[in-house]
Amino acid sequence: MARSRRIQKRLSDSPKSRRQQWTRRKDNLFFKSFEYCQECDADIFIMVRRKLDGQIQFFNSNGEWPPSLEELASHYPKPNQIMWEELAARYTDTRQESGGIQRTVPR
Repeated sequence: MARSRRIQKRLSDSPKSRRQQWTRRKDNLFFKSFEYCQECDADIFIMVRRKLDGQIQFFNSNGEWPPSLEELASHYPKPNQIMWEELAARYTDTRQESGGIQRTVPR
């Protein structure tokens, strides 16, 4: 069964608080990627681009990654590409009266 997880809404919309939240989430994303790479013996390439200013930051666990699209097309087994719509359907947000967001996370 899926467990529910609460996402707290940002209390302030000041530029400083948004920047701090973005930095915390980015740092956590890269830390989790690093941790997954070490614990699961996996190669990871993750890139984050801010829409606001186009700033790009990335983590690459191996210098050979990411492979080109041609290399991916010839790879066996065929890689699974996860689209935005699939993630949106999986992690559908529903608003709660308490002001937070309730999200169902599959196990």
